[in-house]
Amino acid sequence: MKIKTLITTAALAVSILTVGSASAARVTSQYLNKTHQEVKNWAGYTNPSVYYDRAVCSRDMTAYACGQKIQLGTRFLQSKENSYPLSAKFIFAHEWGHTIQFKYNIYSRAPYQELQVDCVGGAFTYHGENSLGYRGLFRSAQGLAYAIGGDPTHGSGSQRAYYTRKGYNTGGRLESCF
Repeated sequence: MKIKTLITTAALAVSILTVGSASAARVTSQYLNKTHQEVKNWAGYTNPSVYYDRAVCSRDMTAYACGQKIQLGTRFLQSKENSYPLSAKFIFAHEWGHTIQFKYNIYSRAPYQELQVDCVGGAFTYHGENSLGYRGLFRSAQGLAYAIGGDPTHGSGSQRAYYTRKGYNTGGRLESCF
């Protein structure tokens, strides 16, 4: 059983190194506003306020959600986008998932709170590829999820990639993640 897990993990790591055909976008307010509308039109359930490069949830300018607010650092998103094209869209959907958790008082123990919203991000990648035409979005999202794993509060790379894939396999049905 452990050998099968190691082979699966190794195969995932190899597939992550070849991210896909998409090229990195320039993360601007226009790009993020478009992504906001795409996620909002798909996800519904909440209507958070979104702030770019403004500390409203944390001083750290990465990506956070608190209550019905999402804070996104454009430099952080660009750094992820450069390695994993279209991943800013996945991150946006992930943070949107947190606003749903906050609104409906959905709380799980670590790392499952984060893995649940990786599922949301994965469900959005299905929508993004199949309804919005973003080829390579899922592959980039799964690669990013694997690469940034390892923090005990967020899950291992394998867990994060698994939950992203689980979300994708819902066929874009966000509610399947909750």
